[in-house]
Formats: sequence, structure tokens, C-alpha cells
Amino acid sequence: MNMTVGYMSMKRSKWKGMEQARFLIKLGELLENGYPLSHAIQFLMLQESRKKAADLNDALLKLREGHPLHAVLASINFHPQLVSYIYYGEKHGHIEQALMEGGGFWQKRTEDLERMKKLLIYPLFLFFFVANIFIVLQETLLPKFQMLFESMEVKQNIFLTVVLAVSKILPAIPVILAVSLMFIFFGRKYWFSRMCPLKRRKILHKIPFIGRFLKLYDTQFFSSQLSGLLSGGLSINESIRLFSESSQPFYQKLCCLIKQELTEGKSLEDIFQEIPYFEKHLSVIMAHGQKYGTLDSELFHYSRYVLSAIEEKTGAAIRIIQPLLFSIVGLLIVSIYLAVLMPMFSLLGGL
Repeated sequence: MNMTVGYMSMKRSKWKGMEQARFLIKLGELLENGYPLSHAIQFLMLQESRKKAADLNDALLKLREGHPLHAVLASINFHPQLVSYIYYGEKHGHIEQALMEGGGFWQKRTEDLERMKKLLIYPLFLFFFVANIFIVLQETLLPKFQMLFESMEVKQNIFLTVVLAVSKILPAIPVILAVSLMFIFFGRKYWFSRMCPLKRRKILHKIPFIGRFLKLYDTQFFSSQLSGLLSGGLSINESIRLFSESSQPFYQKLCCLIKQELTEGKSLEDIFQEIPYFEKHLSVIMAHGQKYGTLDSELFHYSRYVLSAIEEKTGAAIRIIQPLLFSIVGLLIVSIYLAVLMPMFSLLGGL
């Protein structure tokens, strides 16, 4: 695992998110069909570009040196969460299932992010374009209207007064954004990243919209991987111990805490009732699964349910965000028209 952590701090991967996902799915399918791991990678190497084939060749050399697959994937800078799927898959013995499940999950996540980007690019472009027109308008046309009102001693209408007030704020917005971004960057680097991983997660969960999705992702990942470890014949204590050896600091700290409370005699249900990082139903699943001896299967089905909930919420968010952005853009366009027409009507009415 030390090797894995070292590799994860290296430069960004040449493999895009979708490419990583598809590679893992194909590798899992080949293993499921009886291919040895090295032969499967060699087969996939033939289908990749020269740079990626070189990565896979290095991966083969490391595998022959005895390094585990999760560390090899980390060495070519695959995403840490994908590497975690493989790590736990190696521990519970269902590596092909872990490859296909991790790849499928990452493929869906990447598709959702790409869909969100495509839907947001056009309205965001319109928003900035119209905002620039509004700035040009308030720098050139509106001051002339104001001078004309003053010279003709015509009272300004309410709309023009509001537009002029807003126009005084607009030049400060880029400065405010730049200062905010600098504050976020330095705050993350020198304060947030040095904080305890559990405290960091609590703060992230309090962020509107993002926090809800993060809690769902954490619940799905934890229940899915714990299910795999239990179905591989490991006990609860052994599974939690493996989680505490994770390359992800959050799971390291959390599972060390769970392991300590288990040794103190607390029940799994009570422990998960007190943990604020997962969905509240997880403790009920823990209690029910332990009672009937079906904890691994219940966690597996619960992880699928949470994954469906993530997909539904992502779709709902996309359906809300794009119309909202278009509405803001439309409001700006109407404001520009009114900023031009209303002063003219006021001047005509004052003659």
C-alpha cells in the first residue's frame, strides 16, 4: 500500500476517465473468460495507442516483478477510487468482478460528468457573452442617457436607477471572483488539506447539493466493497482492518475508529448509527444482515439501490440546472432591451 500511495502522488494520468473505465471493464471480461492476467493485458495492449501501450508494457514488467495489480494501476496513475476497487477485489478474491464493477461505476460517473459539461457549456457561454454586452452597455450608453436626463431635467425612471446601481457593482465582480478563487486555493492548500480527514468530510457534507452526492457516493462505495470482502469469506473485523489499510485517508481514519469501537464491544449497528458520513439506512442494513446472516448480500443489494439513487439525482440535477441557467440568460437579455428602451420612453414622456 505504501507503493500505491507513492504512485498516486505522481503526475496526472495519460488515461482519461472513460479510457480507464473501459480498460478495466475489458480486462475484467477477459479474466472472466479464462485469460491469465498477463495475457489479457497483452491482448488489450494491441488495441491502445503507443503511449498507453508503453504504460501497459511497464505494467506487465511490474506484475512479473511480483507487484499486485492495484499498485501497478496506481503506477500508471489510474484514479485512486478505481485503484481501491481493485485493491479490495484482490483481497476478497473476485478480481474480475471488481474490475467490471469499478469500471462500470466509473464509466457511468464519467458519462454523467460529460453530459453535465455539455449541457452547461452553451448556457454558460451565453451568460458570459450577455454579461459582457451588459458591461459595454453600462460603460457607453447608460452614462449618456443619464447625462441627457440631467440636461433635460427629466426624472429618471426606477428601472434606469436600478440598472445604474447594478452597473456600478459589475466592474467589481471579476475582482471578487479572483480574490475568492485565491482564498479557496490557499485555504485548501494550507488549512483544509492539513485537517483531519474525518473533519474534512464533515465540512464537505455540509456543502449544499455537493454534500448530498458525496454522502451517497461514500455509502455506495463502502457498502459495495464491504459486501465483496464479506462474500470472500472474511469476517467483519478482518474486512474493517483491510479498509483501515486503504490508500484513501478518509477510510483509513474512519475504519481505525470503527475497529477500535468493535474491540470495545460496541455492536456494528450502534457504531454505524453514530457515524454521520453514510446514509442513515446503512445501520439498519447492518443490523438486519447480521441478524439473519445475510449481511454480504444485503449490503450488495443496498449498494445497487444507492447507485440507482445517485443516477436519479444526477438526472434531476441536470434537468434543473440547464433551464435555470437559460432563465438567467433570458433575464439578462430582457434587462438589456429594457435598459435601452425604458430611458427613451421616459425622455419622450418628459417632453
